[in-house]
Amino acid sequence: MFTTSPDGVRIAYERLGHGPALLLLQGFEATRHIWHKLGYVEPLSQEFTVITMDRRGIGESDMPTDPAAYSIERVLGDVEAVLQACEVRRYKVWGHSFGGSTALQLATRSSQVERAVIAGSFFGRVYPQERIDEIVNWFESYLEAKAKGTLAELGFDAEEDAYLSQMNLPAQIACWRALVHWPIAHPQNVHCPLLVYVGEADERVATPLKESRQEIEQAGVQLRFFENLDHQQEITEREILLEPVLSFLRG
Repeated sequence: MFTTSPDGVRIAYERLGHGPALLLLQGFEATRHIWHKLGYVEPLSQEFTVITMDRRGIGESDMPTDPAAYSIERVLGDVEAVLQACEVRRYKVWGHSFGGSTALQLATRSSQVERAVIAGSFFGRVYPQERIDEIVNWFESYLEAKAKGTLAELGFDAEEDAYLSQMNLPAQIACWRALVHWPIAHPQNVHCPLLVYVGEADERVATPLKESRQEIEQAGVQLRFFENLDHQQEITEREILLEPVLSFLRG
């Protein structure tokens, strides 16, 4: 199904199941179908109305190429448009990676969120300028080499070419450029019960969470570390993750 955000961007979404609303938000480059592929939607839809969506710039949603289109206000406007289309006022949310960062913004800015689960993201400056520049430069060098036919000369192999060619890179670049302006989320500003979990092997996320553990837990946020899991496994290891997350979502 599709709905239209306040700025005219069309957003693709799905709604399955019955019960309290649960919004699932995936990582930066994934579409809503990853929740089906990894086997989450079927068990979750037995007790929740499960809502999945493609963020703007990905999947079947529109793909604007202006960085201004990816401001936090517009991204959260997409979420609100989907919730309104589903006739949902109060909901729970589970987000991973970029979806976790988005869910964290919802947990600190919206009174509609009843409970939130954040995986693979953290409080603080998640998207620093140097990280954004590195990724954007990689994308732009690929586009330039692709146009000139010099991919091999710049060290791009067939696997990287296949991976990058499936994306709308101008839209991805625009989104990355916008992220430096996203506001920092602070534990004390969370409006709902919140669980943050991370894999011990996801050092980029685990390290700042460990450093801020006292502040986070003093704010009433639950923090859990899973041994040996890396960033991708924070969503792919369903057999490890589903039950503790369900226990939290049930309250």
